[in-house]
Amino acid sequence: MSVLVRSTLRSTLLWAVVPAIVVYAVALVWSASEGISAKLVLKDLAQSCKAPLGEGFLSSVGYLLWMAAAAIALFAASTRQIQGSVLNRQFAFCGGGFSLWLCLDDMFLVHDRYLGEAFLYITYAFFTGLLLFRFRGPLRRFGGDTFLISVVLLGLSVLTDALQGLWPNSYETVQVFEEGFKFLGIASWLSFWCHYVSAASKPSSLEPH
Repeated sequence: MSVLVRSTLRSTLLWAVVPAIVVYAVALVWSASEGISAKLVLKDLAQSCKAPLGEGFLSSVGYLLWMAAAAIALFAASTRQIQGSVLNRQFAFCGGGFSLWLCLDDMFLVHDRYLGEAFLYITYAFFTGLLLFRFRGPLRRFGGDTFLISVVLLGLSVLTDALQGLWPNSYETVQVFEEGFKFLGIASWLSFWCHYVSAASKPSSLEPH
C-alpha cells in the first residue's frame, strides 16, 4: 500500500525562506544606512560586547518566555486547533499578538527609545482590558485565575517602575523587585497559554459540567 507523501517545499519557500531573505536584506541595508557595519549586525551582541555569560541572562530568558507564549497561542489559533466558539480562537490571536508585541518591546527597548513610557502604559491597559472584558467567557472556562496572577505580577512590575523615584531603596534594589515581578509574571503568562491551548483543543473540555 503506497503512502502519499505531501511536499512542504512550496509553503516553506513562500512563508519561511522568502520572508527570512527579506528581513535579512532589510536589516543589512538599514544598518548600513545608519553607519553600522555588517559585522556588528551579524555578530551576537554578547560576543561584540565581550560580555560574560551571566550578563543579561534573566532578560534573555524573559525574551524566550514571551516568544514561547506568542508561538503557542498564535500557532494554535491559526491552525484551528482551538475548538468551540470563534471567540476562543480570537482570544488566542489577541493574546498571542500581545505576547509578540511585548517580546519585541523587551528585545529592542521600543518604549524606552522611541515611543515613551506613557505609550507603554496605555498599551498595557488597553490590551489587559480587552482580554479581561472582551474574552471573559473563555477566561472563566480556561484557567482565568492563572491569567489574573500573571496580570497582577506584570502590573506590579510596571507600578514599581513608574514609582521607583518614590522608593527609599537603592536603584539596584528597586530593579531586583521590578524585574522579579516581571519575570514571574512572564512565566505565569506562558503557563496560562499552555493550559489554555491544551484545554481549548479538547472538545470534551467545551461541554458544560
